[in-house]
Amino acid sequence: MLIGTRLVAPEGFGSLPKDVAYHFLSNHQASDRVMLVRFSWSGKGTPAAQLISLVRSEFEAAVVGKEIVPTEIQPTLPPWLESLKGENLGARDSNRLRGRKIGSESAKGKRLHADRIDQRLLYIARALEDMPKILLADDVEGAINQYARQAIPPQNETRFRLWLLTYIAFGCNYWSLLPPFHHAGHWDRKLFAPKKMGAPSKAHGKRYGFGMSEEMAKRCKEAYAKYLAIGKSMKAIYEESMRKEFRCKTLEQPSGMKVYMHPQGLPFPTLRQFRYEIGKAFGIETVQKNRYGSARHRNRLVPSKGNYSADVANLMEKTESDGYFPAELPKGYLEGSVLKPLCVVTSRDLLSGAKLGIGFSFGEERGTAYRMMLFCMAVPKDYFCRLWGIKLKAGEWANQGLPAHFKVDRGPGSSLNLVDEKVKPVVRNLVESWSGQSKATVESSHPRDVNFEGQPTYFESDYTVVALCRREIGRLVKYNHTADMSARIEIDRELAFIPPMAHALWNHYDERCRNSAIPISIDDAVRAFLTPVKLKVSKDGVFLDGRRYNSKELRKCGLLDRIARSGNGEEVFGGYMMDLCIRHVWVEVDRQLLLLDAQLKIREDDELLYMSFTELQQWNEARSQVASAFRVHELAATSDFIERFESQTGDKWQEGKRKYGSPKKGAAAHQEVMDVRQHTAQRKSL
Repeated sequence: MLIGTRLVAPEGFGSLPKDVAYHFLSNHQASDRVMLVRFSWSGKGTPAAQLISLVRSEFEAAVVGKEIVPTEIQPTLPPWLESLKGENLGARDSNRLRGRKIGSESAKGKRLHADRIDQRLLYIARALEDMPKILLADDVEGAINQYARQAIPPQNETRFRLWLLTYIAFGCNYWSLLPPFHHAGHWDRKLFAPKKMGAPSKAHGKRYGFGMSEEMAKRCKEAYAKYLAIGKSMKAIYEESMRKEFRCKTLEQPSGMKVYMHPQGLPFPTLRQFRYEIGKAFGIETVQKNRYGSARHRNRLVPSKGNYSADVANLMEKTESDGYFPAELPKGYLEGSVLKPLCVVTSRDLLSGAKLGIGFSFGEERGTAYRMMLFCMAVPKDYFCRLWGIKLKAGEWANQGLPAHFKVDRGPGSSLNLVDEKVKPVVRNLVESWSGQSKATVESSHPRDVNFEGQPTYFESDYTVVALCRREIGRLVKYNHTADMSARIEIDRELAFIPPMAHALWNHYDERCRNSAIPISIDDAVRAFLTPVKLKVSKDGVFLDGRRYNSKELRKCGLLDRIARSGNGEEVFGGYMMDLCIRHVWVEVDRQLLLLDAQLKIREDDELLYMSFTELQQWNEARSQVASAFRVHELAATSDFIERFESQTGDKWQEGKRKYGSPKKGAAAHQEVMDVRQHTAQRKSL
């Protein structure tokens, strides 16, 4: 048994009551006694130490017979310091300055805790040296008191005995002599409500104001709950409470400034008292939510709860989808007309950070954009891009399939009728609107625009709607190859030399079969996600609002021959189109889908249709090499994508000019909007 071991007598023993803690101090054969010390502390006030003497043989028999046993938990600090367990007590002095010169300024500092402990150790130093002799004395307590009187200056005997026995019982722990100042100020002010507490008012005098009573605190809480409103400041709530709840009037002083007063002299709180009581009653988090709203509170005032990718292990296990509006306003087919903005909907994977699909709608965020985005996710990307006249290298945009978990806000993408029940994702998670953090992964990847000050401006693009869509597809592919995903790379030897781009991370996990995508055929994806249309079929081909479509597969299936022989002139067939890109349509013939290409009336440009520290060092070295290469790659890849985009489309990456004022809204623009809508989301479904 070690000196200082805490003991209890479960059923009592002699003069020791049960369940009272004692600390073992000594067991001397010469004195034939065992010394215990009991520390008593009621939770406030000054602690005390009491010496207890037991017959040595009786104590040893009680220990052997388990009548006196050590407690399961052995404290390292005395009871009055128990709440500081685990804290770095040496750091408590870090903000306490000594009374000395600091630079050229004099700092009025308080006495450090370490200075107090050193002083106490100095007082008990002689008694510590003579402790074996003291424990052999007939009157141990009296012997200790004698050392207290001999100290310079003489010390209070009770405090001296407490310091000495505490230091010994707790393993000569330096911090066991720390004064319990952390308990100061924990008394209930409401017990002294008639008395005004706190610092005196500099303007109105020492006795100005009232104490916070239970009744006043209750009225403060009721007033806050009654008059609070989202965005309403505490000052505004306090002012309204003073008028309506506390019935205070204003009194003008000789200085011309006014103060509150009550006609009957009843007590009322100051703003600081009101604010303190509300914060204590409702909690600072509730007050901040009421003041700034839940979204701003969560965005700015709440600490991070971890990475959004922390709960996923596979590709497409969870995805987030959202729409954004490019800054450019597309030009119309009529010269000088400016159309409504383009809405771009994208989906992003939480594990790799890759953008998975893209969809478009005209003028506003629509369900058709979300269906097109799901269609893009489901089909091979070279197939999707070919529909837009864009060529991809093999494997350049690798993902294919539908997500298992689909997260959208409560907008058009949340509609229960968005897609057929058979192809809906397994899990659909709806988040509140105007809450960016609810789907922060996709929100953070949206392009950012500079907000110009001064006179309103708009950016008139030289792109048509289709050209702008093609540019956004190029932006998405570029993002997957240039955005830095270093924060998503775990410290894994297999990832040491993986470039920090979403495309590389996707390929890494996909090669290891960590992919939760749900496969779907192209035909099923067309039927599920694209817009149904009515197509007129004659012996000359398939027509959509006067535009002719044809293909080798259509002529081979014999449909045109049957119509020519029937003599009916034309028939109506069901089909599908992709909004904002009618370069291709799909027609349903004998329960088979045929992809048709738009045809020119004359020979013209087709565009008219369209572990250990060592291992950690090795990891850091590997990542530094990759990061060095990636800094060059990011710029080079950007240049490569821009050059390829410009070479494939003939358009500039950034084209157009910013004009002052608002966009023209003449008859030509209105007619252009109506023409575009005929081929987009407003077409009636089958």
